[in-house]
Amino acid sequence: MAIRIGIGALALAVLWLAMVPAGAAETDGESAPPPFPTTDFAEGAREASVTDSGITARLFYERRPKIDKTLDVPVLQVTIGGRMVLDEAGLASGMEVPAATASIAEIDPYRVGKEVYFSSYSGGAHCCSRVVVAESGPKGWTPIEVGSFDGDGDYLQDLDDDGVAEIVTTDNAFLYAFDCYACSAAPLVIRSVRDGKVIDVSAEPRFAKHQRDWLSELEANADPETRWSSPGFLAGWVAQSVRAGSGPAAFEALLDHWDLAADAGEETCLSGDDLDACPKRDRKLLKFPDRLKLFLNRHGYAV
Repeated sequence: MAIRIGIGALALAVLWLAMVPAGAAETDGESAPPPFPTTDFAEGAREASVTDSGITARLFYERRPKIDKTLDVPVLQVTIGGRMVLDEAGLASGMEVPAATASIAEIDPYRVGKEVYFSSYSGGAHCCSRVVVAESGPKGWTPIEVGSFDGDGDYLQDLDDDGVAEIVTTDNAFLYAFDCYACSAAPLVIRSVRDGKVIDVSAEPRFAKHQRDWLSELEANADPETRWSSPGFLAGWVAQSVRAGSGPAAFEALLDHWDLAADAGEETCLSGDDLDACPKRDRKLLKFPDRLKLFLNRHGYAV
């Protein structure tokens, strides 16, 4: 299965990420249908709904002053047998029509029945989609906060075709860490919901092929003229190489190609704090490879 990752309005310019916008795949000139029962706002509509397996997910938008006094917000309501079991507001947006999507899918195999995936988009250049999974548990229907991610919220996929969907994004920590947004690559992150808890399953062996495929995507879209001089690309590439099982070799290749003589170094906080709040004793001038290694270790991509 091809990896599909939703993107925000300006992320189309991000060559490194090779992301595919929601609904971009076409068959005979028509957009391919979503892989799960899904609804969003049609042009001019103020509400939308989808029903599957006895669950109805209704989207509408309205003003909710406790969230935003000046902007409408998208709202998800889940009903079972005509009874509303959950009401969850999404992100306020400056867009004329708040962007939101609801899908019904098996997401948490530890809970009875299917779940409702709800994403809402704030608008803006690079941020953000808030993702919530609504599910039935011991205390009734509750929203499980998955997080806020760069892009348009089209992250729900069944990568290994086992009937249970994952939330597939990239690691936003890389997008501004060493270079501009459009100059940065980011490793693949795969999340699952298990028994009401969000779990990072990126390193599980069943997803190894998808991690290798994402690495191939990054490499195929790298500019050969700037590949070894772009810290934004190299940071994401080495991290993705770790995920694909070739991290040490990738870091050694970086060391072989990086121009250390031309690298003046950058003051870095060894403790991980913001530089402004970093004690003087923890500050050190580091060249890019050393800064990257520190960053990778801190974010779970040890080489």
